[in-house]
Amino acid sequence: MAPEQRTEDGVRMRLAALLYEGTILLRLRARSKQDVLEHLIATLPSTGLVRDLEEVHRSIFEREQRMTTCIGGGVALPHSKTTAVLAPVAALATLDPPMLMDAPDERPVEIVFLLVGREDNVGTHLRLLSRISRLLSNASFRASVVQAQTPQQVLELFEQAEELYEAL
Repeated sequence: MAPEQRTEDGVRMRLAALLYEGTILLRLRARSKQDVLEHLIATLPSTGLVRDLEEVHRSIFEREQRMTTCIGGGVALPHSKTTAVLAPVAALATLDPPMLMDAPDERPVEIVFLLVGREDNVGTHLRLLSRISRLLSNASFRASVVQAQTPQQVLELFEQAEELYEAL
């Protein structure tokens, strides 16, 4: 059994614990990548962990200007680190229709997972990015997320996938 993943302060960190029903947008119809990011960022205050939404917005868009966060396979992983959050926060959108976003494999993006971490907790941020990337690299998991009918189903998919991942 794999050791539990914990943050620098010893708290176990799971992706399912970062997502809330209110931060999951299914079949989002967006006009542009900017529109997708705006919608996702707008969900984050519902977590109660955002101190400064304008700063979160600035940090995400600044990171996107430096380099695309599309990772291929129909997935984009916009992320940033800032002091504007009390703890890591996340939001997820499935796009309908999928959207071209400068992915390295030129595939349209259908899942966008937004992660905002604390600037002073780089190790946790990197481990979360790695875990997101690992889960979303699985084609059947991605298909299940895209086919989910409710935010609760998405949460359950992440919980099940993380349990399997941790059991390996």
